[in-house]
Amino acid sequence: MHEYVPTSPSVADSNQLIYAALESRAARKETARSMELVLVRHATSTRSRVGIWGRLYDAPLVEGFEDQLAETRAELESLEEPKVYSSPLSRCLETAAFIFPRKSIQIVEEFRAYHSGFFEDKTEDFIREHNSEYMSLSYRDRFLRPHFDEESMAAQVSRVKIGILEVLGEGAPTSVIVAHYSTINIVAHISSLNWEIDTYADGTYDVVEGAFIRKTVDPAAVVAGISDRIA
Repeated sequence: MHEYVPTSPSVADSNQLIYAALESRAARKETARSMELVLVRHATSTRSRVGIWGRLYDAPLVEGFEDQLAETRAELESLEEPKVYSSPLSRCLETAAFIFPRKSIQIVEEFRAYHSGFFEDKTEDFIREHNSEYMSLSYRDRFLRPHFDEESMAAQVSRVKIGILEVLGEGAPTSVIVAHYSTINIVAHISSLNWEIDTYADGTYDVVEGAFIRKTVDPAAVVAGISDRIA
């Protein structure tokens, strides 16, 4: 496998993309008053076994992942005509394909994993040897106050908002997003109308690998909140 290389727009560029998504949605004049979001975290991948630190390393799922996903697949079989979206990374696409074998999967680039900056292509052994203190930092410390050019929480939020608008713009009554820990947390907070970015790294939506959470969303309120907060 290899590192997935994303396009990383600036905050200003992200805001232009958000404006475009808002205008596109307004043109379609969606009238849905509520939407169910099902947020699925991918199953365990081989990334940690390989030893690569960066989350954009595009590793497949481990052998036997089917057992890890069996319960989630059984519980989501009853969803009525869900629209399924996924991060572009293999571990999410494989998870989505196993849970929804008869559904087409729509890739949303903005739902990718975060970039770990200087450490993205480094091994965990390298970090322990050269920057051992980094290993003890919390997710909050790494991304609210990045020191090694990591994708900050604010930058992650700007990116993920674009994907959220794409999903809401489709207007499906039930939408499934298969993604990563960081993306799921951001989507869950925004869909709950929590706009305090400093709280997004607190682990409120700590979904284990292969599991899911369900949220009932007011699309109009979410879109209005995103629109009001464009810098």
